[in-house]
Amino acid sequence: MQKTQNERRQIYMLKETSLCMGCMCDKTYDGPCKLCGYSEETPSIPSYLRPKTFLNERYIIGKVISYNGEGAVYIGFDTATGSKVTVKEFMPDTLCTRKRGEEEITVNPEMMPLYKTYLSEFIDLNKTLMKSRGMAHLQTVLDVFPENNTAYVVFEHISGIPLSTYLANASGEMTWEQIKELFPPIFTTLSLVHSAGLIHRGISLSTIYVTDKLELKLTGFSISAARTTNTEIACEIFAGYAAPEQYTNDINGTWTDVYGIAAVLYRCLTGCTPTEAIARTGGSMLEPMMINRNVPSNVSRAVMQGMALSTETRSRTVTEFVDKLFAQPKYVGIDKNGDTPLTKQQAKKLKKQKKERAKMIAALVIAGIVLIGFVVVFAWTLNNTGNTNSSLPTESQTQEAPTPPQTSTTPTQTVKPETTEPETVAPPAPELNISMPDFTNRRIDNIKTRYEGIFTFEETHEYNDDYISGTVFDQDIEAGTMVAEGTVIKVKVSKGPSLVKLPEYENMTADKYVQELNELMIKYDVQDEPTNDVKAGRIVRCSKDVGDLVNVEEGETIIVYVAVAAPEDVTPPETAEQSSTQQAENTESTAEAAAE
Repeated sequence: MQKTQNERRQIYMLKETSLCMGCMCDKTYDGPCKLCGYSEETPSIPSYLRPKTFLNERYIIGKVISYNGEGAVYIGFDTATGSKVTVKEFMPDTLCTRKRGEEEITVNPEMMPLYKTYLSEFIDLNKTLMKSRGMAHLQTVLDVFPENNTAYVVFEHISGIPLSTYLANASGEMTWEQIKELFPPIFTTLSLVHSAGLIHRGISLSTIYVTDKLELKLTGFSISAARTTNTEIACEIFAGYAAPEQYTNDINGTWTDVYGIAAVLYRCLTGCTPTEAIARTGGSMLEPMMINRNVPSNVSRAVMQGMALSTETRSRTVTEFVDKLFAQPKYVGIDKNGDTPLTKQQAKKLKKQKKERAKMIAALVIAGIVLIGFVVVFAWTLNNTGNTNSSLPTESQTQEAPTPPQTSTTPTQTVKPETTEPETVAPPAPELNISMPDFTNRRIDNIKTRYEGIFTFEETHEYNDDYISGTVFDQDIEAGTMVAEGTVIKVKVSKGPSLVKLPEYENMTADKYVQELNELMIKYDVQDEPTNDVKAGRIVRCSKDVGDLVNVEEGETIIVYVAVAAPEDVTPPETAEQSSTQQAENTESTAEAAAE
C-alpha cells in the first residue's frame, strides 16, 4: 500500500507540477525556460541520471551542473520542503558504468573492493560535513542516503555566484581593504574544517561562492583520490591553485589548503592567475606588491610564504598564515597631528629625519661636555699656579710622616660561585598537522615508497579472503585523524586468501606452472612421471584436481607430476637359424592341411 502511495506522489510531483529541470523554478509555458534557457528537448548525458528522476521518495533530479572523477552534481528539488537543493552522486566512471535509461549503476567486478573503499570514504566525508551545519560559511549538507548501488549527498542550494564570476564583474581584482572584510570568516571556517580532520585540496575561485548577502561560502569537497594524480580515478586539479604535492603524490596536510587559499588571495590582489605549481621555480613568480603597488608588503610576503613550493618553508596551518597576513607593519608612521597615517615612503623619510636629529643632538652634547671639561682643567691649572709655596711640606711634617699601615698576610679565600643544575625543559609537543590517509586496499610496497620518512610502518602479515596478497586491510590509526610526522602506524597486510583454487595446468610447462603456484603461495613438490602421452617438461597431473581448494594457510603441499620420456618396447631381431626353423614349421603345417 505504501509503495502505491509513493508511486502516486511521484507521478503527481513529476507530472502535475511545473518545474524547469534546469533551474527548478516554476514554468507554466512551453519552450525554453526564460530564466535559464533550459529546454526539455536538451539531450542528457547517458552516464548520469535523466532529468525528472525521483530519489529517496523525496528529491527530483534536474540537469547535470558539473561532474569530475568522483561523480556528478545535479540541480534538484526537495518535495518535502518545496525548495531547491544540489544533489551529488558518487559515480567514479573508471570503476563503474550506467547503461542508457537505467538508474542503477554497474560496478566493474575487478574494481569492487576499491569501489567500496572509495564509496565508504565518500559517505564518511559528507557525514562529517553534515555535523558542521553550524558553520554559516560552509555549504550545508542536508542529507546522505544510499540508492541505485551508490550514495547521494543533498546540499543546500546557494543563491550566489562563484568567486571567479564575482571578480570578472569587479574589474578582475580586489583591494586589500575589501579582502579584509570578506575573507576572515572563510579563514575561520577552514581552520575548523582542519580541526575536524578534513582536508579540502580543491580551494579555488570555482569552489568559493559569493552569496547574495556578499558573504563567502566554501564548497566542492571531494575524496582525496579525486584531487591527487596517479590514482585509480580521474583527478580534478585546479591549475594555479593546487599545491605541488598534489601532482607528486607526496603527503597532503593542512599546508595543502594553505597553498590554495594563498593562491586565491594572489589572484584577487593582482588580477593574475598564479603560475601552476609544477611549472614554477624558486623566483619565477612575481610578488603581489610588484604587480600591484597598493598591496602592503607584509601581506605580499605572507601570500608568497603561503605559496612556497617546499612544505617545510610554507606556512603549515591556516592560523599561522592568517597571523602573518594580518601582522602589523614593522614601522608605523603618523603625522605631527597624530591622526593621519603616513605612506611607506613618508614613514621612511620620517625615520631618517629622526636619526639625523638624534645625531645632531648627540654631537651638541659631546661638544658641550668637551667645552665644560676644558674650562674645569683651565681653572684648576690657574689655582695650582697661585699656591705653589704653600703646597711644600714643612720639616716637622716631613719627620712625623705616618707609617703606612701593615697589610695582612692572611691569604684571601676564593669563594666559588654556586652552580645550579640546569632546568630540564620538556621538548615541545609534536605538531598534529597531517591528516592520516586511508591505506586499506593499497599495496604496502607503494605506500612505504610514497610515505618514506613521514610515517614508520609496523607490518603484520595475515591471510585474508577479501584482499589480494600485498595489500593493507587494516590500520590502527583511523583515516582522517590528525597526526604528526614520524608517527608509527601498525598495519595488517594480506597474504592472500587462505583457500586457493588449484589453477589449470593443461599444456603448461613445469617452470610456468610452478611460477603460478608461487604467486598463489601454494606449496608443491615436483616428481617425474614417465609417459609418452604428454610432451616432456609439461604437466601430466597434480595430486589434486584443477579447481580444488588448497589450504595455503596450513601449508598444504601439492605434488606436481612432470612428464619425462618413457622407454619404448623393443623386439630383438630374428637370427637366420630361427628364420629357417620358422619357415620349415610353416611348410609342414601347409602340407598337413593339404593332406587333410
